[in-house]
Amino acid sequence: MSDSPDKLERDVEASRGRLDRTLADLQARFNQPGIPRDFVELKRSGQAASETVERLAAEVRANPVPALLIAAGFGLLVYEAFRTAAERRRLAVVSAGSIVATPDRHLSENHPGRMNERLDEALEESFPGSDPVSVRITK
Repeated sequence: MSDSPDKLERDVEASRGRLDRTLADLQARFNQPGIPRDFVELKRSGQAASETVERLAAEVRANPVPALLIAAGFGLLVYEAFRTAAERRRLAVVSAGSIVATPDRHLSENHPGRMNERLDEALEESFPGSDPVSVRITK
């Protein structure tokens, strides 16, 4: 440590002085006459919110079908917002290149020359020749 004890002591005293000033500022802010009034107004606004919720619940009980339709519409809106956000994130990840996809065109089995052979294999798997029902398509 290259700092002298005197310098460290001065730094500590300066920090204590700043802390004392900060605490005095906080006490002055909380001792203002407006704080209790703000708490009373907060209580009144809470009571008003409670009354509004009670009126809303009474309206829903009186008219459940419109309330359900509104809730369903809101639910669909939220679902669509989440789905769209997820799709944007997925596209951002793909476009950023963090997901490295192997291109299929470079695989030997996907060569254009083998396309008809693969289609015939798929057709044979879908409609095997040993099937007891045979269908002949003519034009």
